[in-house]
Formats: sequence, C-alpha cells, structure tokens
Amino acid sequence: MQGEEIITREEKTEEIPVEMPELAPIVGNIVAEMMRPVMKTIGKLLENNTAAMEQISATQAVVNDRLEALEKQIRLQTPVSNKQVTYLNDAIRHRSREHLSKRSVDGDKKAVSKLGNQIRKSVLSRYGVATLREIPKHEYLVAMRQIETWNDLITILEVVKEARERGTTE
Repeated sequence: MQGEEIITREEKTEEIPVEMPELAPIVGNIVAEMMRPVMKTIGKLLENNTAAMEQISATQAVVNDRLEALEKQIRLQTPVSNKQVTYLNDAIRHRSREHLSKRSVDGDKKAVSKLGNQIRKSVLSRYGVATLREIPKHEYLVAMRQIETWNDLITILEVVKEARERGTTE
C-alpha cells in the first residue's frame, strides 16, 4: 500500500504543469479577489479602532481637566494650619510694634492691638474670609509678605494720635 500511494502522488504532480507564465496574472487576480473582503474587513476594524481611540482620548482629556479643577479646589479649600495662624498673628503683632516704635509709641498694648487689628483686617479682606484660619494654605507666604509690607500711613497716624491722647507715650 505504501508503494502505491507514492506512485499516485508522483502521478498527480506530473499532471500539474510547473511553469505556466500565462496563469500568473490569473492566479494573482484570484488571490486579490479573495483577499479584498478580508482587507476591507481589516480596514473597517482599523477605522473603528481609530474612532474608539479618539473617543478614549477625548474622554481622558475631560477627566484630566476635571481632576485639575478638583486639585485646584482642594488647594483653595485647604486652610492654613494652627501653627501657621500663630505665625501670622506673631507677624501682625511684630509689624504693629515696629510701626509704633518708629513713632515713639512703645508699651501701649491697646495701640499695638488696634493697629494689629487693622493689619489683620487688611489681610482678611484680601482673601474675603472672616478669620486667619480660613486663608488657603498655599497663600500662607503671600499673607506673610503682605503683613511684612503693610504700611497704611493714615491708619498708623490715627492709632499713634489716639495713643498719645491717652498719654501712654514715654
């Protein structure tokens, strides 16, 4: 049986012509026609994948924008710490004493307190908050700088005048 099988295969190979140049274009066209539906399907899949990727990209951009907005809100809503409030109050008292000592009004606690309240009011009005504790944490250095540079001459002169009228100047 094995011998017969080999002979049959050899006979079949002899029936098919090995070289037929006139069949090459025909075979090429047949292969092209068979591949065309497959290629159309692959093309359609690629188009769908591209559209899906564009949609994912657009969605990702929206998510990134929303995350950025949330991060900004968190940053704005995170208040200064208790220790930072203490530092802000110390800076206000220091700035108040500094202005009063330049005008020879030393040791008047009421004048220091009144001028300190004016400085505090200025800082609070900048942020639109009621207490120093409500200032956003990321604005701490800005608030400190505002206190360091605060210089409302009219307010300072009014407080000095009141202190001198009380007779507490030395």
